[in-house]
Amino acid sequence: MELKQLQYFVKVSQLGSFTRASVTLGIAQPEISRKIRQLEVELHQRLFNRNGRGVSLTDEGAVMLEHCTGILEDTERMRNAVSSARQSPVGKVVVGITASTGRPLATGFITVFRKRFPNASLEIIEGRSRVLHEWVSVGRVDIAIVYDPTPSPLLDIVPLHDIDLLLISNAARTQATKGMPFPFRNLAKLPLILPGKSNSIRMHVESEAQKAGISLNVVLEIEGAGLILEVVQLGHGYSVLPIFAIQRSTFQRRLQINEIVSPRLRRSLKMIVSKQHPGSYLMRETLSLLKQTLTKNAEKTTA
Repeated sequence: MELKQLQYFVKVSQLGSFTRASVTLGIAQPEISRKIRQLEVELHQRLFNRNGRGVSLTDEGAVMLEHCTGILEDTERMRNAVSSARQSPVGKVVVGITASTGRPLATGFITVFRKRFPNASLEIIEGRSRVLHEWVSVGRVDIAIVYDPTPSPLLDIVPLHDIDLLLISNAARTQATKGMPFPFRNLAKLPLILPGKSNSIRMHVESEAQKAGISLNVVLEIEGAGLILEVVQLGHGYSVLPIFAIQRSTFQRRLQINEIVSPRLRRSLKMIVSKQHPGSYLMRETLSLLKQTLTKNAEKTTA
């Protein structure tokens, strides 16, 4: 039994004519007749009395019409509900972020998400890239934004863009020349304020230092980009962070930013989701919104 058969049956019943139903539906009359005949064969019942003026329902047809009307009304309500769910889905999505990407998300993505999905809820969890990788794998987090994730057959990895790590210093006390690139080797001469050794940014900087044959002078280890920036603006040292960490910072006017060169310190920002946990429509749309938000943010940064 097909939905089209029921639709054709109801329309013929309402109009009392196969010809008028054909004109109204825009369907050839032989097709309508064939579908209704199939329905009668399947039900082992004659649904219409046919006469020269048209058709009328049999007793069995009248019972059929009552049920068909309810089925078609329920189907329409279902379609409307599904359409509404797509336009304004419900549910919850959990997004994991690193400290350095937290601020642009907090100031940009949350506003976009709430406007797009007023009936859904959002949870944002901050953690290190390695921890977020694990949380996605076990289903604690739906989507994570991390640097240079390790490829895995259990994960889908969505590239975003590459981000340069920059030298951050107190603008009034810095040894770096404003507007000039800062050679990587010269980091060895500066008192550095960096995240702990298990932090992915710290590991990247240390790895490049080892390649360059220099030793870094790390005077303070601080977790959290916000606190690092606060200490840097007080003049206690220099830091190496992505531009995301500085944007919209309350200390931004007191800080100086210099590009690091020879080599440039570049990280790949990517989103990861688990292949083991099927994504909902809300999660797929959230992925799209995250990509748009972070891409726009990066474009503003490089403009």
